[in-house]
Amino acid sequence: MSSLTSIDVTKLAEYSRKISEIGNMNKLLAANYLRDFINAMDLTSDLLSKAVKINLDAKSELEKCRAIAYLETAEDYCKEKEIKMSNGVREMYVDIDPEVIAAKDKYAATEALVTFLKNKYQAFRCAHDDVKKISFNDTQGTGFEGF
Repeated sequence: MSSLTSIDVTKLAEYSRKISEIGNMNKLLAANYLRDFINAMDLTSDLLSKAVKINLDAKSELEKCRAIAYLETAEDYCKEKEIKMSNGVREMYVDIDPEVIAAKDKYAATEALVTFLKNKYQAFRCAHDDVKKISFNDTQGTGFEGF
């Protein structure tokens, strides 16, 4: 089983701090804030695409571990514990197999990362729209405000 790939979110943290500065923003710096939030959305979408791939790999690994536990490992476990083998016993064993548990944990971590990045992208998009509204009195927006 492969280890969880790390993704550096240091730059995201730097951009996230700028969101709280919007209320005190000087209109002369609006172009800088717009650029930063566009860069933040670009970085977040790039990280999100990597995270989705890692998530799909983790899901495949989980399905593979479940199949191995059901078809191979369950039989050895039943022989060791002197339990009569049946399909129901195989299904119950899958939930306690250590490899399956590790794969579930990895899949849950990647799901959390994907959700985090989707939410960050939306926060940066809203911050970008807010800066536009504040600095240019833009009442049109992008149509995504409030989502």
